[in-house]
Amino acid sequence: MAALRSVVVGVDGSAPSRRAAAFLARLEPPRGGRATIVSVVEPLHAPSTALLPGRMRGRIAAMSADLQRERLAAARRRAASAARRAAAGGWKTEAAVRVGVPVDELLRAVSERKADLLVLGARGTSGLDRLLLGSVSQGALRRAAVPVVIVK
Repeated sequence: MAALRSVVVGVDGSAPSRRAAAFLARLEPPRGGRATIVSVVEPLHAPSTALLPGRMRGRIAAMSADLQRERLAAARRRAASAARRAAAGGWKTEAAVRVGVPVDELLRAVSERKADLLVLGARGTSGLDRLLLGSVSQGALRRAAVPVVIVK
């Protein structure tokens, strides 16, 4: 395997994702080693409000926008915290927040950063839950063009 130069770490606020960030911080970075910490926020899809009065539609839209701003701010805090931890371990870091489908956005970050490795936390989903809900780590393992480390 070629030298590890660039790593993407996905964080979502879960304990496994915090352990994934800690895992990276414990790795000794190579000369010029870069880590991009990515937190993905799925877009909100408000229910149909076509039959509601205009005032109610406006209120729901405003509440939805407020919630999305809060979710983005929380994602920025998560990514910045994990980036500080990796930087303390010697990595050159960048924190990034993306909006979209988590596995797609993480793989896009890997491609854009020409990353050599993707590090994710395992959410512990199993059985029927995994079948119904899917799994970001499972999707990344199936689709990533680079090695994927799953931290439990």
